[in-house]
Amino acid sequence: MTTITKRQKQTLDFIKSYKEKKGYAPSLEDIKKHLGLSSVSTAHYHVKSLQNSGYLKKDENLPRAINVYKSEQMIQIPLLGMIAAGGPIEAIEQKEIIAVPRSRLSGTLDKIYALKVIGRSMIDENINDGDIVLVRHQTTALNGEKVVALINNNEVTLKTFFQERGRIRLQPANKKMEPIIIREGNTGFAIQGVILDVIKCVA
Repeated sequence: MTTITKRQKQTLDFIKSYKEKKGYAPSLEDIKKHLGLSSVSTAHYHVKSLQNSGYLKKDENLPRAINVYKSEQMIQIPLLGMIAAGGPIEAIEQKEIIAVPRSRLSGTLDKIYALKVIGRSMIDENINDGDIVLVRHQTTALNGEKVVALINNNEVTLKTFFQERGRIRLQPANKKMEPIIIREGNTGFAIQGVILDVIKCVA
């Protein structure tokens, strides 16, 4: 499994081959026609996603100024299952491996893992159902950090952490959802990591 979709891979391969043949990048119209996309905006969406994933860089003011990061180092990290961005779900550890650009990671690599997001409680932070979050394993967090939280000893959830007087508030980023309140002394609660980055899921 990689951090880009099949369609993104096709876009990236086309940009690479086009630049090798002609010495400059294809336009969004070229990408649209080659891939049989419905609109130029769809081509732009795929290029933007590749930028966000660290595969491309683009000068927004120039239509053909797309450059490929040819030497981007890819790092393999474990994908340890799913995490709820909604109500808590049972913890899962079905280990897979994904490759992500080294530039998206910081700190000690052996403490970093990934989880697939299930649910919509963090959509106002642009973390959507199907996205993958990169996580640094640690047991403490600062107020306002997005965390992987263990609840009732066997359920995990993704929320923003706030330490308040006598309690912990796990705040969703969706106005339709209520926070989860953890009372002081609750032995079933633990922080399992802090979110470093989000890899967007693009269909």
